[in-house]
Amino acid sequence: MNDKNKKFGQKIKALRKQKGFSVRQTALQARMSNSYLSQIENGLVNIPKPVTLEKLANGLRVPVAEILQFAGLRPAQAESEPYDATKLVSVPILGEIACGTPIIAQENIEGYLPTNRAELPAGSNFYLKCRGESMAPTIPNGAYVLIHQQYEVENGDIAAILLNENETTLKRVQYQDDQVILMPDNPSPAFQPIIINHNNPGQILGKAILVQFKL
Repeated sequence: MNDKNKKFGQKIKALRKQKGFSVRQTALQARMSNSYLSQIENGLVNIPKPVTLEKLANGLRVPVAEILQFAGLRPAQAESEPYDATKLVSVPILGEIACGTPIIAQENIEGYLPTNRAELPAGSNFYLKCRGESMAPTIPNGAYVLIHQQYEVENGDIAAILLNENETTLKRVQYQDDQVILMPDNPSPAFQPIIINHNNPGQILGKAILVQFKL
């Protein structure tokens, strides 16, 4: 076992436990497998490339610079450097959105979530609280999903969609001929696709770009 890989893994594991995250939660947020994250923590693989270190930082909800420092790719910052609170922005939470059967949209602001300014694209952004299991494990029940307001998304994107003028749902968008198919990520037969066409109209409200949730 490479000593450098082992020390890096120990730092990652200690940081994850300090954050109170499970391996599964961190891997989900980092968009990597549980087994790969476990291998990193146990020093069984080489220190990942910078692009993977960035994913790891997202999964641990820490600045990329901190993970790069662990990997020996960035010099340590001076301890006297002040924390820059201006990097955080309070993004409004606009009610709930269904991850299952669509529910009535809530347009009132229910609170705010601090979000790194660098993660916010230009324009209107807001959070919706998800209810249901149709997008698990990508988006678990109770998660807050950051939505960037836009009315078109790419094939395969996860989007918030308005149905019947007063209901919202969160699904993965697939285009097929003149139809839009809203797909659940959960493979259970309990969750079926929703088809949008001229008989069942719908409107894309925005693209899901970030997920936050608690254990």
